[in-house]
Amino acid sequence: MDQISVLVVDDDASIVEMIRLGLETDGMRVLGAADGAEALEVLAKESIDVIVLDIMMPKVDGWMALMEIRNNPLTSGIPVIMLTAKTQDLAKILAFKQGVQQYVTKPFNIIELSARVRSLVQSRARMEPIAATDSEFRKLAVRKGGRTILLNIDDVVYVSAKNKSTYVHTYENQYLVDLTLGELEKKLSKESFVRLHRSYIINLNCIKEILRVDGSYVVVAGDRDETHIPVARRQVKQFREAVGI
Repeated sequence: MDQISVLVVDDDASIVEMIRLGLETDGMRVLGAADGAEALEVLAKESIDVIVLDIMMPKVDGWMALMEIRNNPLTSGIPVIMLTAKTQDLAKILAFKQGVQQYVTKPFNIIELSARVRSLVQSRARMEPIAATDSEFRKLAVRKGGRTILLNIDDVVYVSAKNKSTYVHTYENQYLVDLTLGELEKKLSKESFVRLHRSYIINLNCIKEILRVDGSYVVVAGDRDETHIPVARRQVKQFREAVGI
């Protein structure tokens, strides 16, 4: 893999420098910007793989910068990690609706942040050939309250199986799907999904946190309830490869 380029946008120079040291130690190239306006200038000149974006900044804040990034065809596909002290659910919901892949609150672990960056780069690389195929159907037929809904695959946080039924979970809803977990695993094999457990498949782009527990891992999903999903020991190697840890 080519060297990963990360743009860190934060008006706190000490945070930019801390992230720079941590990610550069992990072999990445890091550029910094003090606000959204400066970030947009950097993006116009540099090739960036992942953006780490603060919310509260002078001049052009994170929300305004994110809107500009997503509205520009040249930058709209760059994964964004929102890094902020804001912990309110409303801020998280708005961030995900505006196209943020991951939401990290301060204080944070630089090792986890590095793993998140690598995970997003790997997921994007896997998905690029699919995005280039205009005829690819990237929706799932799901059911809720007697209605059948076509759900965008990118909105799926995780999939679970319980009592012979399979459920698809978005940020705030749960839906029934007429496929087994194994069938869904095959269908999503070219997407950014990985099996964690015999009963769970996770969208790598929707992992909020990775916890180390009893020699294995527990994934905190990016849904409203921050669901904790254990990684089965036999899935640990595949999971670590997928997220780059």
